[in-house]
Amino acid sequence: MHSFFLDRIEDNYFEIVNDNFHHIKNVIKLKEDEQIFCIYKNEKYLCSIFSIRENSCKAKIISKIKSSKKNYKVNLILGIIREQKWDFVLQKATELGVDNIIPVEFKRNVVKIDIKNEPKKLTRWYTICESAAKQSKRIDIPTINSIVRNLEELENYKADINLVCWEEETSEFLKKEIIKEFKSINIIIGPEGGIDDQEIKKLNNIGYKSIGLGDNIMRAETAPLFVLSCLSYEKNGG
Repeated sequence: MHSFFLDRIEDNYFEIVNDNFHHIKNVIKLKEDEQIFCIYKNEKYLCSIFSIRENSCKAKIISKIKSSKKNYKVNLILGIIREQKWDFVLQKATELGVDNIIPVEFKRNVVKIDIKNEPKKLTRWYTICESAAKQSKRIDIPTINSIVRNLEELENYKADINLVCWEEETSEFLKKEIIKEFKSINIIIGPEGGIDDQEIKKLNNIGYKSIGLGDNIMRAETAPLFVLSCLSYEKNGG
């Protein structure tokens, strides 16, 4: 069943307009009395479509659906990588339950985003996450934060546990950290070129602990999905 994120609710129905309506009418071509899920403020409702007009339709609320929510927040702090790989990470991280994504420009970034182009990029990235949230039947959409260009800014994002994945770390590992009790966790993963020694020292100094992910060196687009999968297995049983 199709899901739609909406920002307004009436007494017992939703009015659906703009892109969501276009998708209903012209893409999936739903008819009156067909059912959809409407998601409003992280709550899911089973609804039935009615009153299809030229530019809008309505969805009558049938029932509120109880949805399970995980009891911790996952914040991925990611070095920006090439567009196709970046889009893939956004999509799959959304499916795997990430809550916040903080894009970062490290020294070794291959990709640099011009400040004047940032709003357009953030909108596009949000759209990718929204689409993945619909597909995976999530009741929320990950937050895409502004690009961080100064690592000291990451001190403002501190969580209960703060980690930076580094291929040269051989004594501290992810598993030891994720078996702990926490309500929020930050995980930094670098770009294609990795994170250099000076940046690691800077991150350590503001409270991010270096950890390794095992013997094999993972690609920048693989590591975030590995970490999220490990978290899901440890905390949710799969």
